[in-house]
Amino acid sequence: MSKLKVNKGIISGSIQHQKIVWAVVAIIVGFGIYALVDMKKDEFPAFTIRQGIVAGIYPGANSEEVESQLTEPLEELLFVMPEVDRKNTYSVTKEGMCYVYVALDESVKDKDVAWSRIRHKINEAKALNFPVGVLAIAVIDDFGNTSSLLIAMESADKTYREMHEYTDDLSHRLRDIPEMGNVRVMGEQNEEIAVTIDKEKLSFYGISPNTLMLHYASQGLLTTTGTMETETFDLPLHIENPVVSEQELEEQIIYSDAAGNTVRLRDVATVERRMAEPSKVVNFNGHNAIIISVEMRKGYNIVAFGRSVEKVLSEFRETLPDSVQMYRITDQPKVVQKSVNSFLRDLLISMIVVIVVMLLLFPFRTALIASSGLPICTAFSIGMMYLFGIELNTVTLAALIVVLGMIVDDSIINIDGYIDKLSQGYKPFDAAVNSAKELFMPMFIATAAIACMFFPMTRIITGPLGEFVQLFPWTVAFSLMASLAYAMLVIPSLEILFIKPGDKPKHNGFLKAQMKFFALLQNLYDKLQSHCFKHPHFTIWMGIGSIALGIFMFLALNVQMMPMAERDCFAVEIRLPEGSSLEATTRISDSLQKMMLDDKRVTSVTAFIGETAPRFHVTYSPSIPASNLSQLIVNTTSKQTTEDLLKEWDEKYSYYFPEAYVRFRQLDYQAVSTPVEVYVYGDDYTKTAPVAQQIKDYMLTLDKELRWVHSDYDEFLPSVKVTMKPEECARLGITKGILSLDLAGSLNGQPLTTVWEGNRSLPVRLYAEKNYNPNDYETIENQLIPTMVPGTNVPLRQVADISPDWHPACLIHRNGKNAITVAADMKFWKPQTVSMKKIQTYIDTEVLPNLPEGVSIEYGGLSSLNTKVIPQLLKSLIAAILVLLVFLVAYFKKLNLAILTLGSSTLCMFGAFFGEWLFGLDFGMTSLLGVVSLIGIIMRNGIVMYEYAETLRTDEGLPTKEAAMKAGSRRMRPIFLTSATTALGVLPMIISRNPLWMPMGVVICFGVVLSMVIILAVMPVMYWLIFRTSKS
Repeated sequence: MSKLKVNKGIISGSIQHQKIVWAVVAIIVGFGIYALVDMKKDEFPAFTIRQGIVAGIYPGANSEEVESQLTEPLEELLFVMPEVDRKNTYSVTKEGMCYVYVALDESVKDKDVAWSRIRHKINEAKALNFPVGVLAIAVIDDFGNTSSLLIAMESADKTYREMHEYTDDLSHRLRDIPEMGNVRVMGEQNEEIAVTIDKEKLSFYGISPNTLMLHYASQGLLTTTGTMETETFDLPLHIENPVVSEQELEEQIIYSDAAGNTVRLRDVATVERRMAEPSKVVNFNGHNAIIISVEMRKGYNIVAFGRSVEKVLSEFRETLPDSVQMYRITDQPKVVQKSVNSFLRDLLISMIVVIVVMLLLFPFRTALIASSGLPICTAFSIGMMYLFGIELNTVTLAALIVVLGMIVDDSIINIDGYIDKLSQGYKPFDAAVNSAKELFMPMFIATAAIACMFFPMTRIITGPLGEFVQLFPWTVAFSLMASLAYAMLVIPSLEILFIKPGDKPKHNGFLKAQMKFFALLQNLYDKLQSHCFKHPHFTIWMGIGSIALGIFMFLALNVQMMPMAERDCFAVEIRLPEGSSLEATTRISDSLQKMMLDDKRVTSVTAFIGETAPRFHVTYSPSIPASNLSQLIVNTTSKQTTEDLLKEWDEKYSYYFPEAYVRFRQLDYQAVSTPVEVYVYGDDYTKTAPVAQQIKDYMLTLDKELRWVHSDYDEFLPSVKVTMKPEECARLGITKGILSLDLAGSLNGQPLTTVWEGNRSLPVRLYAEKNYNPNDYETIENQLIPTMVPGTNVPLRQVADISPDWHPACLIHRNGKNAITVAADMKFWKPQTVSMKKIQTYIDTEVLPNLPEGVSIEYGGLSSLNTKVIPQLLKSLIAAILVLLVFLVAYFKKLNLAILTLGSSTLCMFGAFFGEWLFGLDFGMTSLLGVVSLIGIIMRNGIVMYEYAETLRTDEGLPTKEAAMKAGSRRMRPIFLTSATTALGVLPMIISRNPLWMPMGVVICFGVVLSMVIILAVMPVMYWLIFRTSKS
């Protein structure tokens, strides 16, 4: 063998300057460790909640009036804006208010700019497009903000005013944290000064309540008071507030005459400081409490943020009296820390598993050299993630785990080539350089192909799922490119150092067992191969059959893009009929809380009654606050306990209270309010309501699968209709505005003015004594109404007719069209797709043939999500295959060989979907990532085999059949070894039984193991049949 000259290229340079190379490796490892400690961490990539609320307040208008006069003009205004996604925007119209849930278009890059434009557009149109009676229109663009921590504060002996001082102090301390985004306080009850007038006394003095209201409204009005100009200064004038306490308020003169007679407020009214009638209540473990919601600014390390918050809480806790207690309800930094630590542990275990497998299946030195790249390449990847601002989360950590088996592939192939060169008589240096140079291109093609095949999905998949996969390709690319660089620049030095020519391992018992195992494996494979080549067509049909069986198994799987979340907490929603009082809702909420807290598996229960619960989980969408709604956060002792309680309590308590429905919600990663939704569109409710009821009646028969079957047109809200008598009202000088103000003041109170105590405001409200029976609406006609005639009040019945009335409790628009939604939750752990197919079949056969004109039906919930996402997943898979095809054509320079290699990748389908079927898993987003990874792995094996077969056939002139058999026999062992390391490397993902990542581990593990036999049997035969007549 001729001696080769020393190559002066980068490979030989890395060998000759080993110390520099190892210094660089040491720096990479050190920087990787530093990056691991300092980099941003989160449970998942940041989701952009592209939804906000435009809320309109229209006091006194019923739902139908609000719909026509406020909701529809708002929708028309919003739908002309390109930033608004009309299809996914919907509105809810209720008595006196409307909420438009605005979805931003996916083309919007900066949602803050979009919301600013929406806010500006609405402000411009307020005076022109909306009735005078519309009190306010607000744009709530922080609807999607997720709470990082929820903190409860309670005390048995402190007043709300005292508790306010504590929460105010804590809020200021928390806002000093640089990463702090927002601090919200919920559950505070405020004091007020109540002025309760005696209408008979007012009438005696000839004073109108409206005059009294105007008098005090002007007292609190703050307006320009002018400036006094002097020779040297301009002195602004400031008028002190004449009312600073309830005592001064009582003594104010409200009437005087020329004779000097005066009437003070205390002469016609009682004035008292009291707690305002609550419109919302927050409880913690059955006691009134105040909740502080803490939100972190976007782009920071939530784990470090959690430590900063903990430091502030610890310092603040020392200042509190013993009677004031603080508790954590939710703690996202802690969840993230546990999740990241769990995945880091799985990553370490996976490394150990891969190293152990290599030690078992490889010669000792070869195993150590090849596996040495695992921690170094992982450290390099983490360092690159840190430099590019990529956070450490479960997605990026899963990518690091998946590529572990691939990382050692390049090193194994390089070492195999080095040993082959030594056997041919090359010197170690020349063998290392030449094997690396010869193998670089096929290794680069395979590595680059796998690294690039994930990138198309980041452009194809949109919405939250697109954001979910955004960082996966980068992490894979960093790891695989690091493994290639390590194999080319570091492994040659290690080969020369530890693997010498003529080295023969000592034949100990372990080595003999290893050699015996591979001899047996090789013998079995040779027999299988011989049989396959004797029956080539049967072999091909077996391969096709496995593909068909895999497709059949896939079609049998339940498709759910994202699974339920494993948490030691869950949510509960208590819904009473529309119009129910806060007191009625509180009674049921308190009863349920007590029953829950009696169970030792529950650690705490937090109730938000009439109040919106914060978004404590990224996909948990808070409900609209209402007096008939209570939202509970239930903390349990463990994740398993959560699952046990949900199923147990759903059956026990859902209909426990006759006047309420209790909805138990397991947290998930699906951004839908209910999994089953059917939309019935039409302008005429007399046509759409019967259709919706028919669908609802059928869904109620699926009681083994569905729960909480309901329609948003189920309820009508009772009201009292007041019809003014025009002639009598005109004679007494009573207008609609005067009547509305007086009834509002009499029944609910009206704001008069504001008293300031330091920097704390104290509202003053005007009330009137009620002279009607709250249990009989007809007695409201006895309410006294002031007239324009001095000293004269008349009963309401004299100026108006009173009658009962009913209005829809809420009216829904979707995409600007009237819609009735029939919706349902799934029974826990029942597949949505099965029930939805039954519902669609029923609608197709029983409803659509008789559908009234002008009525249409669409599907929402998970079906709508799947309809949108599944085509994107298929496009992503096709795009990944096309990327591989481009690389294969570039490498082989033969389209037929490239297609053959790519086609061989489909042989993995049986193993992948059989594994999912065996474990009863759903096919979701992580399953797709597993399938794409699997195709790349199989493609790599195809390159290894077909590249060698081509060399034997074209360079050495072997017959096609012999070349195919020899390639299969020669490449069986490396394919087996790389398959084993890849399959066992993801084993911790399966063992952990994480519902999100277990499907990915199962797809890769079973896909690699089961397809390995099929691939080794079918691929050589396919090559022989295709190229047996080829001359080149």
